[in-house]
Amino acid sequence: MSTLAYRLALAAIVVVVGFGAVLDVMEVDAAQYAAMSADMLQQDNWLKLYHRGEDYLDKPPLLFWLSALSFKIFGIHNWSYKLPSILYALLGLFSTHRFVRMFHGDEVARRAVLMLGSSAAFLLMTNDVRCDTILTASVITAIWAGAAWLEERRWWQLILLSAAIASGMLVKGPMGAVAPVLALGGHVLLARQWNVLRDLRWLVVPVLVALALVPMCIGLYEQYGMHGLRFYFWEQSFGRITGENRWKDDSTALFFTHEVVWQLLPWTLFVLLGMWKTLRSILRGERLPEYVTISGVVLVFGALSLSHFKLPHYLYVIVPLFAVLAARAWPNEPMRWQRYAQTGLAVLLAMAAFWLAWVAFPSEDRMWALALIFLPASVALYHRIRNTSVTLFQASFVLMIGVGLVINTSIYPSILSYQANAQVGKWVAGRGLGPDRFGSVAEGGTSLNFYAGYTVPYVQHVSELSLPLEKGHVIYTNAQGRNALFELGATPVRSTEFPNYPVQLLSMGFLDPALRSGMLERKFLLEF
Repeated sequence: MSTLAYRLALAAIVVVVGFGAVLDVMEVDAAQYAAMSADMLQQDNWLKLYHRGEDYLDKPPLLFWLSALSFKIFGIHNWSYKLPSILYALLGLFSTHRFVRMFHGDEVARRAVLMLGSSAAFLLMTNDVRCDTILTASVITAIWAGAAWLEERRWWQLILLSAAIASGMLVKGPMGAVAPVLALGGHVLLARQWNVLRDLRWLVVPVLVALALVPMCIGLYEQYGMHGLRFYFWEQSFGRITGENRWKDDSTALFFTHEVVWQLLPWTLFVLLGMWKTLRSILRGERLPEYVTISGVVLVFGALSLSHFKLPHYLYVIVPLFAVLAARAWPNEPMRWQRYAQTGLAVLLAMAAFWLAWVAFPSEDRMWALALIFLPASVALYHRIRNTSVTLFQASFVLMIGVGLVINTSIYPSILSYQANAQVGKWVAGRGLGPDRFGSVAEGGTSLNFYAGYTVPYVQHVSELSLPLEKGHVIYTNAQGRNALFELGATPVRSTEFPNYPVQLLSMGFLDPALRSGMLERKFLLEF
């Protein structure tokens, strides 16, 4: 791949991410973190975390620090909340390239970066921004710096390793250290690089990491005492394996096996091939250029699978390593069955995006833009099928970029319009309604607070309201709350219905226009 083509491909990834940056933040997590970051800025309290005015002991503070700082510089917007995490994601692409180039050459490194940047997981982690975006970039940066130090033993590599581990721990807890240590430790073991243990300079890493964690630890101790420190260093992460953590679900140890399939689209086939080839080489006793990738994938995947509580985005932390496996497995000349399988997968993705944009969520305003987006992808795929100058990799990448643009410019804007809390919050902010004139009954959410610009007053039942409501007051509620107000004689001058659906839990019933109405909740804005 020429340098010009590579740079154009990177620019295409940035464009896709840019369109996603301006989209509404999603409930539950992203909207909650955005609202908490805005509260942190308004309260000017940077060491203690609060959610709706209550103590918050769940996630470390780095995401909130960075987003609050971004809000302070650029104002409170969707994109300014996502900006720090997006910059970290781009750092992750850079670190992936530097790591792969060190062991496998520039061509494989470029391929790994483009596979990562065009994957479904990367599209989602730069759109629905949670702590895992920063964690993923921190871990691959730590892996690159640590692997570079094992090879070259330079001080800057140890300092970067320390900063990356500290960053990961400050955003998601001990996993920020566990993931790179497992990956690098597995390499030391399999490559038999025992001499690294005699170089005591590596001891500077835990010292620098500990120093970076001091501000967070001070805040935890002041807010929660020793319980806060124990929660952070043990219960939050390791407690999910031992069962001490309160978060539990009924998922099995095989939960993440099907997550790999969709998160690495459209490169899943070669991820699996890369895994198989690498493990086969190790079992045959063949010496590999590096064991970091396979160690990180197998050991971190195993650790995540042992947790008593699992969510799909937990797997993001090793998505860059999956991309490395896929890039290494991609042959110079794919076999016939590989060409057919990859082309078929690309066609299925294009058909799914086409159906979502033109059938599930059609919009006359976007039709011309969608046609322009699909045109280059269709041309690339056509030339690939005709066996002309376009390679299978190029056709797959261009098509996935087209799919990403369709998702971020058409599909997600339509889906996010069903976040009633966000729509009502924007309505409230647009009319300048403060907490003295606006409240909610039995309804609410993190995006309502974020877009309204404050913690919306909330009561569980109509009986807790002071009746009769004064002129100019507005109440946000559900169908039951509205009926209860009517029964008490509170008659609004205007009632506006907002359809709602939890957009993180997409289902075929919601995606099918014929069934969608039956999947929606009804929420109401009552103006008095």
